[in-house]
Formats: sequence, structure tokens, C-alpha cells
Amino acid sequence: MSGEDRDESAVLPREWERLERSAEEASATLGQWIRRARKAETEVERLRHALEEGGDERGESGDLAESLKQARAENAALESRMLQARKRVVRLMQRLSALEVDG
Repeated sequence: MSGEDRDESAVLPREWERLERSAEEASATLGQWIRRARKAETEVERLRHALEEGGDERGESGDLAESLKQARAENAALESRMLQARKRVVRLMQRLSALEVDG
């Protein structure tokens, strides 16, 4: 029996060393996961903030889209007025030419 006790005591320290290494590895891994989780939480907050700012930008881009639409409508109206003015100028030039011929 005393021989078996010696075998157990010789094996026990190796098992404790394995257990200690496993605990250290688990602790190190847990530390890595905690750091990764904190980094992920920071990234989530950054993205949430960017999304909220982006919401404001989307509102601004909606305003910009409306401004662009209005500018295009105004441009079309001005082009139409310019075309009418050109037609009037052509008619006036034709009248002047006719008056010069007559005169």
C-alpha cells in the first residue's frame, strides 16, 4: 500500500502542473476574449455614433436632393425662357432686315 501511495504522490504533482498550466491558459484566453469584447463594444459605439451622424447626413442629402430637383426645374424654366427670347430676337432681326431693305 505504501508503494501505491508513492506512485500517487509522484503522479499528483504532474497532474497539478497540468491543471495549473490549463488554468493559466484559460486565464490568458479569457483575458484575450475580454479585450476583444471591449474592442468590439467600442467599435459598436463608434458605428452607432457614425450611423446617427449618417442619419443627419441622410436628412441633409434629402435636402440636397430636393434642392437639386428645384435647381433642375428652374434650369428647365430658364432654358425655355431663353428659347422664347431667341425666337423673339430672330423675329426682331428679321424685321430690322426688312426695314433696312425697305429703307
